[in-house]
Amino acid sequence: MISGATLNATTTLVLERTDERKLSPRILELREKIHNEEYLNNAIQRIAQVISKKLVENPEELKLRE
Repeated sequence: MISGATLNATTTLVLERTDERKLSPRILELREKIHNEEYLNNAIQRIAQVISKKLVENPEELKLRE
């Protein structure tokens, strides 16, 4: 679990250990993958491609709303 608190414009992040026996196999698999640099680079590349495609296909959809 992640919890945060704001103190003097600084955010403190507290990570609590999770009992891995209670986690699904998929979560455990993803935990391993995020420590793999090649996996992360490929994931970032895929995200960039999706965003680029959206920008080309429908740039109006991605404009900031006020």
